[in-house]
Amino acid sequence: MRKVLAFLLLLLPLLWLSWTGPRPNPNLGTGKVLVEDILAEVPAAERAGLAPFAIEGLWRISGTDRFFGGYSALVQSRSGGFLAISDRNRVLSLPLPPRTGWSLPKVQRAVSLRLADGRYFGFDVESAVRDPDGALWLGLEDNRNVVRVDTRLGKARLLEVPEIADWPRNGGTEAMARLPDGRWAMLCESCGTGRGGLHLGLIFPGHPGETKGQPFGVIVPPGFDPVDAVALPDGRLLLLVRRFAFLLPHFEARLVLADLRRLDPTRPLRTQQLATLDGPYLRENWEGMTLVPEGKGHALWLITDANDSAFQETRLMKLRLPERF
Repeated sequence: MRKVLAFLLLLLPLLWLSWTGPRPNPNLGTGKVLVEDILAEVPAAERAGLAPFAIEGLWRISGTDRFFGGYSALVQSRSGGFLAISDRNRVLSLPLPPRTGWSLPKVQRAVSLRLADGRYFGFDVESAVRDPDGALWLGLEDNRNVVRVDTRLGKARLLEVPEIADWPRNGGTEAMARLPDGRWAMLCESCGTGRGGLHLGLIFPGHPGETKGQPFGVIVPPGFDPVDAVALPDGRLLLLVRRFAFLLPHFEARLVLADLRRLDPTRPLRTQQLATLDGPYLRENWEGMTLVPEGKGHALWLITDANDSAFQETRLMKLRLPERF
């Protein structure tokens, strides 16, 4: 991939990558967004399947802009709200908690590379992590790089991660998380062997692209693929895994727990299945999530990728973690 001298940080003050010369207009979309509270419609049986988590919120989000949807990553903004980042290289800013009704948010580019002929090349963002220093790290699809965005200085750069050069197409950094001890974990969506749920991951002693990654194996429920990850305060890793069922075609999702404190690179790390995101009402393509401190505990927020399908919706869900988790 051709690299040029600078990037665009197009989310002032969050993801606007600045480029030498005139800045293009960031307000690429002007369509309205509707947020609807649909928590009361979730049946008791589907709520029970979320245990040990308790569902505290569920919203349907729809938009009239052509760039709306396709959200594959969710991260907190510096202002305390959310950034929902799509595989179309677009970002939607949402308040925390969401406000119901119509609004007119900006739909902006996430991160773009300016080519020599003046055109802009957008990335397929699949994962996002907020570093303690405020920088935003983005994992990409079909790309051996990660992007570090310094939102204070308005700078961004590509960092090559040689360890993922052999990952298959459509198998980039689907899940990425920073652990409390400063290590980073990456998981490949399509690097599974097809045997017993084994998937490939990388653990880094520091930032990916700046330190060398160590491969490890992780076993998730058979047939499921990891699509996002968040680190818990004690160092364990919460994974969102997903599969597509061809019988009455639909997506199914699970939340599983990986204890990276017990990681042994010489043998696969087994996970513990926790919650089931399934049933006629919760059955969606859950793909992004982030962990937010709240009071004395934490809330887990998840978002769906509706894939431009008339049979799917963009939804945002809030789950409460149990006090002793």
